[in-house]
Amino acid sequence: MLCMASLSSCTDFWDGSTQRKFHEACAGEAVKWAGTPEKADVYCNCVLEKMMKKYPNEDDAFGHLGDLSKDTSLINCKDAVMNK
Repeated sequence: MLCMASLSSCTDFWDGSTQRKFHEACAGEAVKWAGTPEKADVYCNCVLEKMMKKYPNEDDAFGHLGDLSKDTSLINCKDAVMNK
């Protein structure tokens, strides 16, 4: 019953608190290159949506943060924001 010991690692969802924290951290960095908080927000919404779809378990997602720079679907989020 390992799942009982660590419920979050046995469920496939991101809780609201984790989503907010991820978005806030993302936006804090993205605004530096995006130029406006609005563009950073659009970018981070896109990234969060794609991350949650690719890694339904938030623990898995955070274990793959190093892969973000190479993930083409996430790169497309940045391209879409910069081409607006």
